[in-house]
Amino acid sequence: MGGAPSAVARATRSSPGGYVAECALAAARADDPTAAVADYRAMVKALLAANRQLGGIGNNLNQLTWHLNKDGAWPHPDTVQRLLARVEASIAEVDTAVAQITEGR
Repeated sequence: MGGAPSAVARATRSSPGGYVAECALAAARADDPTAAVADYRAMVKALLAANRQLGGIGNNLNQLTWHLNKDGAWPHPDTVQRLLARVEASIAEVDTAVAQITEGR
């Protein structure tokens, strides 16, 4: 993740300057500034990985939907609802984590 404040900023829905400011604030609040910045960067890196995984899931869902519509072989509605509920819950968890990080918690 080193040297990519713009990519991290996009993932955390902030500006590159906002990301750098958050790192600086994390360092200023901590007894060990280096560890605080490392922790912040690790959290952002984990969120970037989660975001990539959710993107992959979205792609797979689009492909699955295309095949189901083409073939007309839809699974039981309860199965579809459980799958969508799990995806929505995962998205909500990532959104909550992003909000916590961008709010400096």
